[in-house]
Amino acid sequence: MSQENVEIVKSLFAAFAERDFDAAAKVMHPEVEILPAIVGGPERTVYRGVDGNRQFWEDIDAAWSEFVIEVEEFRDLGEQVLVLGRATARGPGSGISLDQAGGWVADLRGGRLLQFRSFSSRQEALEAAGLSE
Repeated sequence: MSQENVEIVKSLFAAFAERDFDAAAKVMHPEVEILPAIVGGPERTVYRGVDGNRQFWEDIDAAWSEFVIEVEEFRDLGEQVLVLGRATARGPGSGISLDQAGGWVADLRGGRLLQFRSFSSRQEALEAAGLSE
């Protein structure tokens, strides 16, 4: 099941890149929780459920004119998948840019995304997954 979980998380990142909300919703548990690091992160916002995820995507697109995640690695951790990569973004109007290494931990249950946590550094993501470099 764990390699299947990696494929599920890959499909989620692909759906996000295409802003294909319907494709993402297919792999989400109805009680999914999104805990972001950047948009909503400082406020400790938790986006709940499929509708919460839709709001999260809308908040990202409202805050950034461009927001791209470049995945470098998916690690199979059984019921968890660790993702390492970079987030790049550009602010609307201001042109402020972001280019930051980061990580994401996806927790799955029954082949569906139950929790998705974003981290502002790879080390934070590794530690959240119980790993170190």
